[in-house]
Amino acid sequence: MLREHASLADILRTRAREQPHQLAFRFLEDGEKEEVTLTHIELERRVLSLAATLQQFARKEDRVLVLFPPGIDFIIAFYACLLAGMTAIPAIPPHPTRPQKHLPVIIRIVKDAKPAVALIHALLRDVIQSRDLDGFERMELIVPGHTARDDHADDWVQPDISDDDIAFLQYTSGSTTIPKGVMVSHQNLIHNMALIEKCFGVTRQSHGVIWLPPYHDMGLIGGILQPLYTGLPVTLLPHMMFLQNPFRWLNAISQHRATVSGGPNFAYDLCVRKIKPDQLELLDLSTWDVAFNGAEPVYHKTLERFAGYFKPCGFRIEAFLPCYGLAESTLMVTGGPKSRPPRVRHLVSDAIKDHRVEVKESPGKDTRTLVSCGMNLNPAQDLRIVDPDTHATCPGGEIGEIWLRGPCVTQGYWNKPEETDRAYHAYLAGSGEGPYLRSGDLGFFDDGELYITGRIKNLIISGGKNHYPHDIERTIQGVHPAIWPAGCAVFSVDHEGPERMVAVIEVKHRLIDDEARMKNSIRRAISDHHGLHVDDIRLTLPGGIPRTTSGKIRHFLCRKQYLDGTLKKISQI
Repeated sequence: MLREHASLADILRTRAREQPHQLAFRFLEDGEKEEVTLTHIELERRVLSLAATLQQFARKEDRVLVLFPPGIDFIIAFYACLLAGMTAIPAIPPHPTRPQKHLPVIIRIVKDAKPAVALIHALLRDVIQSRDLDGFERMELIVPGHTARDDHADDWVQPDISDDDIAFLQYTSGSTTIPKGVMVSHQNLIHNMALIEKCFGVTRQSHGVIWLPPYHDMGLIGGILQPLYTGLPVTLLPHMMFLQNPFRWLNAISQHRATVSGGPNFAYDLCVRKIKPDQLELLDLSTWDVAFNGAEPVYHKTLERFAGYFKPCGFRIEAFLPCYGLAESTLMVTGGPKSRPPRVRHLVSDAIKDHRVEVKESPGKDTRTLVSCGMNLNPAQDLRIVDPDTHATCPGGEIGEIWLRGPCVTQGYWNKPEETDRAYHAYLAGSGEGPYLRSGDLGFFDDGELYITGRIKNLIISGGKNHYPHDIERTIQGVHPAIWPAGCAVFSVDHEGPERMVAVIEVKHRLIDDEARMKNSIRRAISDHHGLHVDDIRLTLPGGIPRTTSGKIRHFLCRKQYLDGTLKKISQI
């Protein structure tokens, strides 16, 4: 670990001095063999050149919009912002030939953050210049290799970067009308990367493989920033290459003898579904000793299926490292220790609905199995389980909201003081301790382990009982073979009337022989397993449910599309 108060700019320069010719990044452009590499010294030279160009067009602490597809150009652009002393805003770039998909989100971010500069590729610059886009008229558009040359490194002026300077704005998924930019400081990053290093047990001898998109916390910090912090090489591949063929992910781990990699539940499930038995003999996963899973909550059957299927390839269930985190606390909150089987608890389902923890020794029809998301391994971090209504600390045996404070908690939301106050300035009833960050996640501690039960905003409340959407979604998943894997979104609506439960389901339409019978089967399964009535079932084709770039379902946006009639449905009843 580097000195406690180093910035990422210091770290990059230190790596160039101490490990100049070691591989920093390998990017597999096609997900397989077409690779571009950077050593630490090459990375420093190209980053300093672009940082020097940025300093010609903007001032310290100005915001810089970073619009590149995954790859080496994105990495250089992001680090150049940090070394120029400016605030990076990573965002998904619109496709030059189909800009409408992501351009509205970009425009909202521009209006909110008012960046002085955008780092983009030439084709996207032409698209932007050909349109009269609100907010772009006073922005400098810089194309590395064109506007910015690669030989300006000697012109770079080292900025004075303080602990609390904002390194980047981590914008939420854009599923709301006005996106929120989480303000992540240099010190937030340093403390969080130290925590990840400790939880994962990584060293310079480790090797990472990451397919996660670089625009959000897990892909950006875990795939691009953390490797440089520790000094370990990382192999990256575009997330679309993984989605098209998940074998590419595991093959990259096998070929490059990786030790650390991971993703949410769906990534592991996709590998089990799509990688054929005759491909297993091509894989050697014996070096993979940290397979992190950052879903909320982590699903125990996902871990069991993956470990069982890939055991012949040398994968060990002890490699799984479930963890918990959120952007408002930079990334990681709990995780580890490594090299142990995942810890589980079997909770009585009816007790969970009353926010009570009642553990059984073995699973049954009346239980729900939860996977531990690890321990709080940061002594400077304070975690509490709190009643979200009374703000009183929950006694043992109760489920409550996770509150936290410590050096990883970020500075709030950019330009949104009221929302920052609500989320970041919570105080415990009685003692007045605080301020705490309200995570919005529900869970409990058992023997020092954190277990996540769900999110407050997604709860479906019926008859005074709390029901978690992911439980209902998993029930739906097993009803009919036409239902797309992980293709369900369940939520409640109370628009102009009493609360109603809605299920949106992605289906392979050609496999449906009797639509009405399938929907009746879904209703019956939800009634039998959860005692609930589903008021509306909407069917859509695969891809019809909105997701984040890492594959998590956007329940909020799905609900919004349902209410405003823009959901891509096949039918309704």
